[in-house]
Amino acid sequence: MWNTEEQKPVLELAEKVASSEDGLTYTFTLKDGMTFHNGRKLVASDIAYSYERMLTMDPVSPTSGYLQVIVGAKALQDGQAKTLAGVKVIDDKTLSITFTEKVDPAYQFYQPGTAIVPKEEVERLGDKFGLTPVGSGPFMFKDWVQGSEVTLVKYPGYHEKGKPYLDSVAFKIMQEGASRDIAFRAKELDSIIVEAPQYNSYKNDPEYSGDLIEVAEMFTRLIVWNQKYEPLANRKVRQAISYAIDEDAINRKFLKGKAYNPVGWLPESSEAFDTGATGLGYDLEKAKALMKEAGYENGFELKILGSANMSYGVAVAEIVGQYLSKINIKVTTQQLEEGILYDKMVADDYQGIIWSFGSGPEPLVALKRWHSKTVNTSGNYAHYNNPEYDALLDKAQAENDPATRIALIKQADAVFRDDAAVWLLNYNKAVLAVQPWVHGLKPVAIEIMYQDLADVWVEKTSPRAKQ
Repeated sequence: MWNTEEQKPVLELAEKVASSEDGLTYTFTLKDGMTFHNGRKLVASDIAYSYERMLTMDPVSPTSGYLQVIVGAKALQDGQAKTLAGVKVIDDKTLSITFTEKVDPAYQFYQPGTAIVPKEEVERLGDKFGLTPVGSGPFMFKDWVQGSEVTLVKYPGYHEKGKPYLDSVAFKIMQEGASRDIAFRAKELDSIIVEAPQYNSYKNDPEYSGDLIEVAEMFTRLIVWNQKYEPLANRKVRQAISYAIDEDAINRKFLKGKAYNPVGWLPESSEAFDTGATGLGYDLEKAKALMKEAGYENGFELKILGSANMSYGVAVAEIVGQYLSKINIKVTTQQLEEGILYDKMVADDYQGIIWSFGSGPEPLVALKRWHSKTVNTSGNYAHYNNPEYDALLDKAQAENDPATRIALIKQADAVFRDDAAVWLLNYNKAVLAVQPWVHGLKPVAIEIMYQDLADVWVEKTSPRAKQ
């Protein structure tokens, strides 16, 4: 689960973990009393089964990438092995996992889609397992009204005695921020995610401002520059672009302050965020000078693709175009579906794409997206290649001392920022509006909706407490 005080994952199924001297093998001892929602005891072999299932699903599970650092994962996924060699079940309470490189397994296994599931329920439900899942958490699946809501109910066999406090939780599916706003103010909802258009109305409303939960979510909004495109391969051109755009003004005015200005790739909530660093900033004269030094004083044409998303889509790209016109870069934009945008990134069929990427939780993994050995299909869509950056990340990967490792990661992030490898728009400011009778919701940086609902409770003043 996620620890909001430290902004990092902590053990949930295991009571303790020990690592080998080389830092490649971790041995986990599971907690007593854990059961699946069908009442069956959760044991170590369930973990081995769940990981093997993720690696052998057809079609391929989108979360299988998190398991590729386990020894034997690729062989199993490619059909060259029948079991996952790196996972050894010692007994019902104990298992070991061996990795191909030094990683913090907490970050790998916290990710969505890596949940532990009971084999018998997967086999019983077949293709319907995803529609009626069975897990081991504080709440059990009750029903899903597609396009409307998902309802969970309290699991009486949850291993933390006395929890959860709530009898049920209903997730309402409401796409429009304005619709959520109306329902929340009518007391029909206990909590909502606040979008940029509604942010200031909550921030300035004394009835709700004291109950807002805000956090720098681990998502960095950016424009990816395809460095196979000649002007964008030029470091000075990229720097000029970054200096020419006033992201602070965009974040304050267009996004209504619902954003944090960027410093580097890693957000404020990252354990490797450099609190003493500053972003490149807005300096139009410096931008013009860099364009002249790069030989592009007369500018060039640039096409930026984006989605309809108002926080990081074509609307923002058009504002960027207005800024870049001042250094003679003529920007055109095109709005496309996100699936098409992704296909274009993978196919290198673009010059610039405005997007939002995860920049956590594990800072080294987040920065390795831009390592030269990371192919574009795995995340380095910019084709960024800087030997100094690579060397810092490689040293951090091999480093055993946590403080030294973090220092190297900070240095790498600074190199990435100064190279203007991408244009950094902001870190997402995730905001929850919470009714005054709700308690226990927290600023979860990895994704604000990933709440530990076992700790949430409501007062009797809640309209739903009276039902």
